[in-house]
Amino acid sequence: MLGMTLRFAAALAAAAVGAEHAGAIPPPPIQIAADCDSPTYASDALVCSDPALLALDRRVRDAWFAGETSSAILQGSLVEAQDAWFRRRSLCAFSVRHAACLRAAYAERITVLDAVRLVASGQPETGKGATCFGAPWGEGPVHIHAPDPAAAIVADAGGRLLAVATAVDRRDDWVPFVRFVNEADAIRFEPRGQANIVCLPMPK
Repeated sequence: MLGMTLRFAAALAAAAVGAEHAGAIPPPPIQIAADCDSPTYASDALVCSDPALLALDRRVRDAWFAGETSSAILQGSLVEAQDAWFRRRSLCAFSVRHAACLRAAYAERITVLDAVRLVASGQPETGKGATCFGAPWGEGPVHIHAPDPAAAIVADAGGRLLAVATAVDRRDDWVPFVRFVNEADAIRFEPRGQANIVCLPMPK
């Protein structure tokens, strides 16, 4: 009787495994921009139906393909990979302000890709010298550039990109990969899922 029971349990387990594999859903394909021919994500469907969002998506896609990023970004820097950003962007579908979340996501990515392009082209100017505490790149001197009030670029002495931070409004249900806050005598960087980094200006 025990042998029959064990064989029956084994058969049930095998059937369950077979059913699980039969109904398995493959992971979504790797994307860096919306696929309007066969949308996989709800966010793709919204983007493709909205001319303003689609224009932002195409701007991000074109900037990514046109950019030379490998030499500009230091390994281990706080710059989100394009496919990782896209997956996070797709989670805007869970926001009650779906379109606003997407607009904020695209605004951040455009800022990041513009910064990568500037650094890769040998720009911007030297920027302000600073020492950062709690940073993954150590406490060595860096240069912080602020091309506009909504962005802060951190580069090392060799001009390689360490971080791009934005000041995207959190009310849009979108959390930037790195957010920055100007304080009285410092700049605080807030990377997603990591401890804050505080950068103090170096004496002139």
